[in-house]
Amino acid sequence: MREINPLSLNVVRLFLSSAFYIPLVLYLGLPALTPERWAILILSGVIGFTVADWFFLEGMQIMGVSRAAILVTFHPILTMFVAHYTLGRPLTAGLLAGAFSITLAVILTATESDPSGRVNWKGVAYVFLAQLMWTFAVIVTDWLVTGESAFSIIGLRIGFGALGGLIFLPSIKNDLKKLDKKGWGLIGLITLFGTILGHYFFTLALKFAGSSIATPVTESSPIMASILAVIFLKERLTRRLLYAMILTTLGILMIGIWG
Repeated sequence: MREINPLSLNVVRLFLSSAFYIPLVLYLGLPALTPERWAILILSGVIGFTVADWFFLEGMQIMGVSRAAILVTFHPILTMFVAHYTLGRPLTAGLLAGAFSITLAVILTATESDPSGRVNWKGVAYVFLAQLMWTFAVIVTDWLVTGESAFSIIGLRIGFGALGGLIFLPSIKNDLKKLDKKGWGLIGLITLFGTILGHYFFTLALKFAGSSIATPVTESSPIMASILAVIFLKERLTRRLLYAMILTTLGILMIGIWG
C-alpha cells in the first residue's frame, strides 16, 4: 500500500481470486441453496470481502500493520460469543479466559497514542467496523457451509465480493497504472496465500471445528504480523505493543489448550 491505496489493492485481489475460484466452482457444480441462502451468501460476500477488507486495509494504512493486527484479535472474541448464542457453538472457561486476555491486549493497543501524542481514533474506527462485518460474514459462512462444499461457498463469496468491487473500477484505474511488475507480483502473492489458500483453509476449519473454535485459533496470525512489521517495516515497538503481544499470545494459548 506504499504503491496504491487500500481500495485498489482490495478490488484487484478479489478480481484475481474470483478468476481462480469461479471457473472451478462452475465446473464442480453450484451448491443446492434456497433463494434465501443465495441472498445471504451474496450479502456476506459483499460485506465480508468488498467492504470489511477495504476498511481493514484503510485502518492498517493509518495505524500500521503491528497495531491494526493486534486490534483484529477482538474479532474472534466477538465471533465466539455470537456463534454461541446463534449457532449453539461451545463457550468454555478456557475460551472465556483467553477472550479476557485478548480483550486487555486490544484495549492497550486501541488507547495507545501515536508519536504526536494523540490516539488515532480514525484508524481504530476503521478496524473495528471491519471486525463487526467480518463477524457477520463468519457466522453466516459457518451456517452456510454445513452440509455444503467449503470450496464452493468460499469461492462464491469471493466472487460476489469481486462483483461488489466493480462499482469502484472507475476510481481505481489511475492507481493501477502505477503498478510495475514487482507490484503485480506482490499482489499475486497476497492473492494466492492470503485470499485463495488462506480463506479456503479457514472455511474448512469452520466446517470441521465451528466458528467459536476456528476463529480464535487463527489469532496467531496477528502476533506474527506484528513481529514481522516491527522487523521488516521498522514500525515502533512500544511497551504497550509488547504487552499487547504477550497478552494476545497468552489468550491464544488458553483457547488452544483449554478451549
